[in-house]
Amino acid sequence: MLELAGKKIPNTLEEIIDPGRTALLLWDMEYAIAPNAFNFKEIVANLKMLTGLARQAGVQIFYSVQTPFDLGKEEAGVWVRLRMKRANVADVAQLLKEKDDPHGREIIDELKPQPKDIVFHKRRPDGFIGTDFDLMLRSRGIKTIVIGGVATEGGVEGTARTARNLGYDMVVLKDCVGSRNRELHEMALKLMERTQFDMATAEEVAAIWRGGNK
Repeated sequence: MLELAGKKIPNTLEEIIDPGRTALLLWDMEYAIAPNAFNFKEIVANLKMLTGLARQAGVQIFYSVQTPFDLGKEEAGVWVRLRMKRANVADVAQLLKEKDDPHGREIIDELKPQPKDIVFHKRRPDGFIGTDFDLMLRSRGIKTIVIGGVATEGGVEGTARTARNLGYDMVVLKDCVGSRNRELHEMALKLMERTQFDMATAEEVAAIWRGGNK
């Protein structure tokens, strides 16, 4: 533990992810997004193990679910253009033909939320933009967020950067995040490592949380 002007600052991974100060965030593990990741099976296995340990250790679990704005009534122009690029269409009318699939917004069966878990909806690839996530964390005295999910180069990285800017310790689970694009996933991980985010494997976190259960 570091000390500065009477303030104690967690420094080791064990101190940073102490269950009493930590939340586990599962990012976009719903049917419309998560199964597209190239490493989906690995992510699910690791997060399933960690959610079980988190509940035993008293770590609050959060789930984000993507809920886009109505394209024609509410969505900002820049996001209309981005959605056109992602869909590879040249005519915005083609986007309007897309049908909403409620099943796509459901969390995958392997990681279904339990009664004490918290599910929140968001509109952007950042858990803090337009949500009550920050308030929910602060009201529970949470100082650290451990994050896993899809996509690494999107909401995982976006949320990690905002969290750190807001003063949270942010731990990215490097074997619990993924993307449909392996190259972008690897680039995002490398960038976060080089900009000195805290990174850990599922087993490194599990070993600490198991110790807290002894």
